Amino acid sequence: MALYDIARRMAAVALAAVDPERLVREALAARPERWTAALALGKAAPAMARGTGGALGREARRLLVRTHGTPGLLDPAWEQLSGGHPLPDRQSLAAGARVLHWLAELPPGEPLLAMISGGSSACVEAPAGDLTLEELAAAQRALLGSGLPIHAFNAVRKHLSALKGGGALRAGRGPVLALLLSDVPGDDPGTIGSGPFAADPSTFADALAAVAPLAVPERVRLRLAAGARGELPETVKPGDAELARVESILLGSAATAAEAAAGEARRSGFTAAIGHLAGEAAEAARGLVARGRALGGRQAALVLGGETTVTLGPESGRGGRNQELALAAARELAGGSGELVLTLATDGEDGPTRSAGGIVDGASWAALERAGADPAGALRRHDSQPALAALPGALLETGSTGTNVGDLAIYLRSEPSG
Repeated sequence: MALYDIARRMAAVALAAVDPERLVREALAARPERWTAALALGKAAPAMARGTGGALGREARRLLVRTHGTPGLLDPAWEQLSGGHPLPDRQSLAAGARVLHWLAELPPGEPLLAMISGGSSACVEAPAGDLTLEELAAAQRALLGSGLPIHAFNAVRKHLSALKGGGALRAGRGPVLALLLSDVPGDDPGTIGSGPFAADPSTFADALAAVAPLAVPERVRLRLAAGARGELPETVKPGDAELARVESILLGSAATAAEAAAGEARRSGFTAAIGHLAGEAAEAARGLVARGRALGGRQAALVLGGETTVTLGPESGRGGRNQELALAAARELAGGSGELVLTLATDGEDGPTRSAGGIVDGASWAALERAGADPAGALRRHDSQPALAALPGALLETGSTGTNVGDLAIYLRSEPSG
């Protein structure tokens, strides 16, 4: 079987392994409770809601908030809202206000089933204090282009929000079962969706340090400084008595998807290894190929799961971190044969594009040059999407997948026998 076919099959198996509907159904099947209140947030919210099935009573309160680009749920029993991504918009703020009010309306002691997935940090938001949407969006826009790791990014988000960093937990009064689909490195409940029902070990001082080199609105900086001086209440911290009301279960993550992809490679006769994906996308491409080439065996596969970063310049082009990784991998593979790299945003949306990633081999770089795409210049400008679009088949298109566990990068090598 051709490497391209094997890589695509590995990606399909990986996505199936983190199907939110099945994961929620299996998690609830092992429990005796019938829930009377359910909340689903993020890109996987509709699929997670479908998984609740008979675990919800007929009269159960149901609220779902998804990103605008995620297909809605065809079930009138669920109240549904949508919000922006990757930046919050006015609908995000309306959704945040509704969630806080909805949680406050739950009777004291009523158990809540909360299903949290990536994307909820932007699609549902409640600015802290008197911050405006414009100030919040400007701060997050600066963070998105900064190259900061997600933990630093979320430290800022949590301290500018009334929902994140345990804010949703404080809004309610009953026990919470939190089912989590992780799209962040380390799978920390406090980082998934910016931890609406989780402890936040970060501080105002951490958030202030993170924005120090960035061009964020002055009132954002002043709020963080006031919090660092102890003038504002902190987010929910580890050991807080409120956390005794929460039970968290991790349903799936990038590691789940990577293990499934590696298993499919082994069934195809490959030696397979998995690892963590991190760092600047172009550097991660170099490391992916080097590590893949170091694997023994005539047929070898390396699957990395996680999240890279791209530090944007003042005049950056169009693309996402997975497309940049694929384009940089094409440079590493250039001139060789029997090697391939596939990159995938598991939600099907890589950055502000409708492409999920890319798929390239040793001939791709030269083909891009012949097509006039200037791949080296595209990498310098962070303009990977138009470059890859010049080579038919190089862009990976999946559409919305209904799940979200971060990114996968797959390296495959098959050497001729003998």
